[in-house]
Amino acid sequence: MITIAGVFASAVTLARPGRGRLRAPQRLQSWPGIVHGGGLLAALDDAAARAGLAGAPRVLEGRLTSSVPVETELDLDGRAHDGVVTVTVLQNGQTLTSASVTPLRGGDHATAPPWRGGGAGWPLPLSEDCLACGARNPLGLQVGLSFDDEGVWARLVPREPWSTGAGTLHPAIAPVLLDEIAWWLGALVMKEGGLTNRISVTLLDGALPAGTPLIGVGRFDQVEPVDRKRTFWRTASALLTEAGDLLATASIVFRGGADYSSRQMSYFRDRTPPDLFRRMFPGYARSADPGVSC
Repeated sequence: MITIAGVFASAVTLARPGRGRLRAPQRLQSWPGIVHGGGLLAALDDAAARAGLAGAPRVLEGRLTSSVPVETELDLDGRAHDGVVTVTVLQNGQTLTSASVTPLRGGDHATAPPWRGGGAGWPLPLSEDCLACGARNPLGLQVGLSFDDEGVWARLVPREPWSTGAGTLHPAIAPVLLDEIAWWLGALVMKEGGLTNRISVTLLDGALPAGTPLIGVGRFDQVEPVDRKRTFWRTASALLTEAGDLLATASIVFRGGADYSSRQMSYFRDRTPPDLFRRMFPGYARSADPGVSC
């Protein structure tokens, strides 16, 4: 059976410390042709753990300078200093992404958010092949997200490919799911398309329970602009069990704008009922589409 751990092991090699390689298969993509931001961070974290350079609990941080292409041989440079592992992805000597894994020291007093998602809400469009929401990706979470006036959420019992086989889930579920939630938080606030720019995920528990219903949540009132031009937006999200145990938190920056929308809006329009699309992206709804009250 295909598993996320097996795919990571095939896609990424990393010496302790030193050089390595990355060749991400299409199953790790978000938009066609590029690696899912949360999935990339998780793959590099997994490689660091296999090299004996990282463990849990920990903080994962990714700086996505450029999109990382799938099915492309890329170089890795891995270094460890003072307990912090840094891995850089390079193409022809140019940095595409850098990631760091830092042990969580001194205890963490984070508490689970009081809001755990809404009731009915509106469903967000699914894709075909995305690692998080792709309905036909055999590796993917295949998760459906919802939103209402308060925020974005997902409820799921992770599929078998995300199990370690030892009664726990692979920790990749946190960056992958929370990155997906963050993308939609940013896009729905900006009402534009975009990409993930920065990711910071704190894994509070290294042994996520398999077979347990999970909830990923993020609120619109915690989405804040980073720059004066309001191009970059910082989001906050959390992963917890249905019982309320906090498993991970994230602070993820969404970069949006009309240039991204020009490439992405037709994709969502084809997968979304017209009235719902108008609610999500009113500036890109066709004039003939029936409107709804927001």
